[in-house]
Amino acid sequence: MDWEELRGKRDSELLNMDKYQLVIPYSELTQTQKEELATYRQALLDLPNDYETPEEAWDNIPEKPSWLN
Repeated sequence: MDWEELRGKRDSELLNMDKYQLVIPYSELTQTQKEELATYRQALLDLPNDYETPEEAWDNIPEKPSWLN
């Protein structure tokens, strides 16, 4: 795996998650869900900066909230 492949996988997760940040669905989330979503999104964004290799980053990819499809 290289950084480009990791970013592709991360970007797919971000796109999947972004549908929950639209105005109507986001407003229907509980405060806890909003916090979980924000934490998960930030962890995905930080992956390339937090690890030295893409393999290490992939091994530490954050777990998405259980309610997130």
